[in-house]
This record gives sequence, C-alpha cells and structure tokens, in this order.
Amino acid sequence: MHTDDAHPADGQVLTPGRVADHLAIQDLATAYAFAVDDRDWARWETLFVPGGLVDYTSAGGIAGTPAEVAAWMPGAMSVFAFCLHTTSTHEIRFTGPDTAIGRVHVFNRNGVEWEGVDELFDVGAVYEDTYARVGPAWRIASRIEHTAYVDGGGFARMILGMARAAATDGRPAPFG
Repeated sequence: MHTDDAHPADGQVLTPGRVADHLAIQDLATAYAFAVDDRDWARWETLFVPGGLVDYTSAGGIAGTPAEVAAWMPGAMSVFAFCLHTTSTHEIRFTGPDTAIGRVHVFNRNGVEWEGVDELFDVGAVYEDTYARVGPAWRIASRIEHTAYVDGGGFARMILGMARAAATDGRPAPFG
C-alpha cells in the first residue's frame, strides 16, 4: 500500500461548516458551467472576485480580469451553436477560514459548423482554481485552464494547427 504524506487532508472528516463551504464551492463550479452554456456573461462575471484572474491561454484564449474576459467571451463563443460544460472530480483544499484552492475536471462539448458541415468539438481540461469567501458567498479568485486535448473534425484540426504554429518558444504546443 502506498501512502503519500504530501496530501494529509485526503479523507479528512470536515466540520459541518466546512461541508457547507465545500458544497457552495462545488455549486460555484456548476453555476460557472451553466453561465457559459447559457451565454450569461453578467452572471458568469459575478462568480468571480472582481479583480481576479481568468486564464484561458492554454486553449488559445486570453488572460485577464473577469470583466475583461466577460467582454471577450461573446465574440469568442459566437462560433459555437451550443456548448455543454460538464465539471467533475472536484478537489477542494481549504487554506484559511475564507480561502481555498482546488482543481476540477471539465469536459466541454460544443457544436460548430465548419466548412458547411455540422461538427462536434470537444475540449478536455483541468481548471486550477483559488477561491475566496466574499460576504456570504464563495467566489473564484483565479481560474487557470490547463487544456489537455481537443477533438473533433476539421474545426478541431484547424485549432490544433493554430496552437502548434503559435508555439514558437520551443515549448510543446498546448494540448498537442
């Protein structure tokens, strides 16, 4: 049997208050997914600490404050006929009374028309998050997307080609 002292909180019994905090942060991840799928950028922005960080650069997007990214999202997402985000495998570690870190898997299925053909465009990633309690609610203080893969038809191949072409600094291309 392998033990790992680097993760002493694994399996730790939480107090009732921390269980409520844990559920509120999980609900925050679900609200985020629905806000993106509903293209409700006002709701999406309220899920973050106002001066926080959102970093979608691993997927070919931008990094900025929630307000900056919320202004960018309508154009970036306009290519998709639909989006269905699924978040799962949520790990949350409390770092203080009103702070936490976490990571969550995301599977994002999108519908896109590419060169006259309806296609599915799938993205698999991990969100690396920090959370802060703001008044009675938890908010995302930072979210960094680590894109693991993209898959689909011609649109996915085009995105992958752009990512590889943009990787000119000697590092491997994102998700490729």
